[in-house]
Amino acid sequence: MTRASRFMDVSSIGQAEEDFSQSSESRWIRKKIKMRECARFVAADLKYNYKIEKETLCFCGLPFYKHSRTTAIASSLPSAVTWSWKRDTKVLPTDAFGELEFVGYEDIQRKYIRIDAETNMRDVLHLLLNIWDMKKPNLLISVTGGRENFRMKSKLRDIFRRGMIKASTSTGAWILTGGINAGVMRYVGEAMRDYWLTAASTVRVIALGITTWGCVKNREDLQDTFGSGLWPATYTMAPTTDRNEKCLDPNHTHFLLVDNGTNNQPGVEIKFRTALERAIANIKTGNSQDDVFVPMILLLIEGGLDSLESVRESIRNGIPVVIVKWSGGLADILAEIFESAKVESITIKSNGNSRVRSRSVTDNSIPTNLRKAIGETLGEDTIEENYSILRECVFQRELVTVFDYHSTLGIDVAILKGLLKANKDQVFDQLKLALAWNRIDVAKSEIFTEDKIWPPGSLHEILFSAIKQDRVDFVDLLLDNGISLKEFVTTERLLKLYNTALDHTLLKELLCKVKRKHHNNGNTAITLKDIKRLIKMLTDINVEPYASRPANQQPLGSNRKKESKFPFEDLFLWSVLMNRQDMAKLFWKQGKDATAYALLAFGILNAMATKTDDTELRNSLIRNAEEFGDLAMGVLNECFEADEKKTNFLLIRRHEQFDGANCLKIAVKSDNKQFISHPACQDFFRNVWMGQLSPENGTWRLLISPLVLGIFLLKVKDVYYYVKDESSQSCNSESDVFTPVKHGTLERRFNIKRTVSETNTTSVSDCAKETLPRRSTDSMEGYSKKKLQGIRWHLHRIQSIYTAPVMIFAHSVATYIVFLAIFSYMLLVEFDHHMGKYEVIIFIWVITLMIEEMRQFCSTSQTKQNEEFTRVALWQKFLKKKKEYWSDSWNKVDVLTIVLFILAAVLRFCPWTITEARIAYSFCLMSFFFRILHIFTVHKELGPKIIMIRRMMVDLVFFMIILMVFVLSYSITSYAIMFPNSVMSSSLVTQILRKGYWTLYGELFLDEYEGAGECTKNVTIYAVSPKNRCPEERMVATLLMAFYVLFANVLLLNILIAMFSNTFQKVQENTDRLWNYMRCSLIYEFYNKPFLPAPLSLPIYIFLMIKWVLNRGCGVCLDLTPDLSEAQDREIMQWENVIADAYSQKLKRNRENRMETKVFEINERLEKLTSTMGNMQSFHDTFNHIDRRLDSIEEKISKILGYVNWEKNKKISIYEETGNKGSSGNPRHYSC
Repeated sequence: MTRASRFMDVSSIGQAEEDFSQSSESRWIRKKIKMRECARFVAADLKYNYKIEKETLCFCGLPFYKHSRTTAIASSLPSAVTWSWKRDTKVLPTDAFGELEFVGYEDIQRKYIRIDAETNMRDVLHLLLNIWDMKKPNLLISVTGGRENFRMKSKLRDIFRRGMIKASTSTGAWILTGGINAGVMRYVGEAMRDYWLTAASTVRVIALGITTWGCVKNREDLQDTFGSGLWPATYTMAPTTDRNEKCLDPNHTHFLLVDNGTNNQPGVEIKFRTALERAIANIKTGNSQDDVFVPMILLLIEGGLDSLESVRESIRNGIPVVIVKWSGGLADILAEIFESAKVESITIKSNGNSRVRSRSVTDNSIPTNLRKAIGETLGEDTIEENYSILRECVFQRELVTVFDYHSTLGIDVAILKGLLKANKDQVFDQLKLALAWNRIDVAKSEIFTEDKIWPPGSLHEILFSAIKQDRVDFVDLLLDNGISLKEFVTTERLLKLYNTALDHTLLKELLCKVKRKHHNNGNTAITLKDIKRLIKMLTDINVEPYASRPANQQPLGSNRKKESKFPFEDLFLWSVLMNRQDMAKLFWKQGKDATAYALLAFGILNAMATKTDDTELRNSLIRNAEEFGDLAMGVLNECFEADEKKTNFLLIRRHEQFDGANCLKIAVKSDNKQFISHPACQDFFRNVWMGQLSPENGTWRLLISPLVLGIFLLKVKDVYYYVKDESSQSCNSESDVFTPVKHGTLERRFNIKRTVSETNTTSVSDCAKETLPRRSTDSMEGYSKKKLQGIRWHLHRIQSIYTAPVMIFAHSVATYIVFLAIFSYMLLVEFDHHMGKYEVIIFIWVITLMIEEMRQFCSTSQTKQNEEFTRVALWQKFLKKKKEYWSDSWNKVDVLTIVLFILAAVLRFCPWTITEARIAYSFCLMSFFFRILHIFTVHKELGPKIIMIRRMMVDLVFFMIILMVFVLSYSITSYAIMFPNSVMSSSLVTQILRKGYWTLYGELFLDEYEGAGECTKNVTIYAVSPKNRCPEERMVATLLMAFYVLFANVLLLNILIAMFSNTFQKVQENTDRLWNYMRCSLIYEFYNKPFLPAPLSLPIYIFLMIKWVLNRGCGVCLDLTPDLSEAQDREIMQWENVIADAYSQKLKRNRENRMETKVFEINERLEKLTSTMGNMQSFHDTFNHIDRRLDSIEEKISKILGYVNWEKNKKISIYEETGNKGSSGNPRHYSC
């Protein structure tokens, strides 16, 4: 290790060499951070006089030989020379910084630096926050106390360790200590060690040690002459006999080694530490104006005279102090004075406000036991002076908190309560501090008390900070205390929340992509339109991120900002996009439309997971999406068990905030197969699929009905209508029943009403709904129910049979088979230069199919009546429809088939391309045959097999990429060995690849390898016919083929089989779910189709096209929405909210009943019980001690009484003896 010496000056390092060899951190430190070195030698030992020896000490504490050669030497007598570190030291770039590695503690790297005592605090803060990347603290805990080793009680030591770590981790605090391995600093270090060994949390705990550079043992190990720092510096802890030199503590995370050019002179860091604490206390916990300044508290453990001065300075500066009682020394003295003092309340008036303050009143006289303790701890000479300082320290009771480990509170709670007590008049500052610390327990017990009254709107900024900092418990607490989210959620606040998204986050990247797509790169601020476009891009659903109240609902003359109609939902969307799961679940529980928003969150999170390459983030998004999917399923399941009919209304109820979308549409758009597979959804789709057909119709009856007249085989549900009892006339019920069916459109409201409104297929007219109270359809007062009969029933029956989606499907399948038969016959028998009648039929049929595809393209999204039809709007609408249409893979097959047919038709009318036309027709027919696979999706067993084939095709494509490497390598190598110097021709590529490819299927070409056939080696002959060339090096080629067959046929093909088996297993596990989802798409498709199959539906398509053009697309979207009044819609919504709340409570109870929760609760109870038993044991010990003292006192009293009696008896006996003598010597006196 190279160290600074008198033969090398560190300032001589060249600037160019520094810039080349040092990192940016090293360059900044060398530029901004300085150290001090003695520049003037003054002998401190008088015995050397003028003669300076090698070991002569300077006033700086270093011997002469350790000074630099450039150091000046005082020429006067030592007694006549004064030495000052500010004047007689020089400032140099620091030579000790980097990472510190303690021998035996190599698992953690600590930052350290040697720093000048007069360094600007702005540079120090920049070093801590930017260079060392320390997170801003929410609390500063300055620990002071005994510097020498002292014994702390084991229970207090354990409580201190746990409390310090809990206070630091829960609040994000910095712990400031002296940083040496002695006294209270060692106990702090042990607490840090216990945290690193046992904590599963990733919260970074910071313990910053500030000590004097000249008092660090083995400090030479930390120096680096060349100025690039030590990474790491190996530091050895060694025992020391010097009282001033101490080793650094290995469990601190950062060290500031304060230097003023002196050595072995403690106390240099005191002013530096005080200035740094003030600088830290003057920064804010966050970057916004609403954040509070970093609070600071002083923690006193044991301590002596130096600690007394620190406590007094803290009290004078308004910094609260926590005194740890029973730790000994100064802490016990202050605790005794504080607890024994009388409390006096005074009223202080300032700026018109009155504040009540508590003051400690102490006696001027010092009790004997206290005098003795002060003398032992602080010195016998200054007892009176120190006592006055002690009284000053405890005078302001708001700033002093005494922690007694016998109490049930932890030291972390004592620290936080001490801070809140010091700021009890600033309630909002208290709340901000509790929010910054994330201590919901302190907020509940100390701030949100019953006597607190919060003015309206006063907590809005606190709530905003809580939401931004993801403090879920605080948000829940604030909502429980009466905050109105309708007043809180404004456009400005919502945009402010969205703009808190950090750069390089997924949300920010997606929003930037949205802005680039809409040519809005100049404005970097996020707008609500950007959020709407982003959600549309992710889920293909129009969602308003901020739904303000309509203007007609605002009070007249109101100057208030627009209130959000859905405040919880707006914040829920923000939480989902920010991937804040707990916050999103909180707003989801509080909001409305639980099922719809859970489905929307499922779609958003899954879509976001596909947009990121970060594996951890992707897994988190998928996990959160699955959780919301489970919530949607749970609510739907509870609703379905409660009321099936209302659940049907719930699934297809319009949501105005989703542009009229319902739960089914959201589930389909978000690809939520689990939700679609729910029995409630399947019952609904089954009813839609069957239409008005009775469930009694079996499968075989439905299959043979297209071959014969279905009206003779199929049963239809009964239809009832209501007739007034008085007039015996129906109230327009029949007109509603016989509303003409709009064939070919998506609004067959007749079918939907019968499907979703009444399980017994009864219908109630609008007149009855308006004039009668809502009752059961079987008993309506004033009306009688009658069954529809006669000619109207037969017309209704025919209409119901031919408009049911299942019959439309059956007719389409039957006619499609006929189409394939005619197409095959035409292509095999009657395809020639002249167009026949079968070819004309095929042309008409394909044109009808092409019009059907055009109808599907136009019906992918609904065009509103009031929508703007500009050129840009039409183009965007076209792109939107193309995206939706192209998302279905079967539509791609249809487009490919139609393009092939058009190509074949063009070639067919050219006489010289009739053969090419036949080939194109053949491929077109093959594509039409493949289209039959789509029909199989209706079958529960065949449908999932289609999914398997599709996914196995993907596996096959990736496998072919690997396989072609082996095929090409073997083919080219073997051909080059067997047929060298081949002639370049068009057939060379075919000749090379055919052996490698066909060998995979068992064709080994052994005749060619063995040369059994006729062959030639004549170049002229095999140049014309390469197949007749004789192979060379047959043995090598045969051996190569053997290895190729081993790898390709055995290894690779078995890998392909394993891939197929894996895919099959994955699909097979979700067979029911996949089939239900596929059947849903099929039902949507055939519900939209006209009731007549192609080509009979051609007139209907022409009519629909004319209508679509005239109405600009009105009425061409699937509408499964029932005719619900506003009251009915509100009733369904409230019913869903009640079910969702009950489900949330059920989940909460399940969590509480889980084994993990019970174990955690039992553990907490055991800890409390252990603490209580410890307190009881402590009280028991105290009582025993008191009992022993009483026994001792009683014994002493008895001894004293015995002595008194003995003395009394002795005096009586003496008196009696004296009296007897007197009576014998003076008898006359006795007689008198």
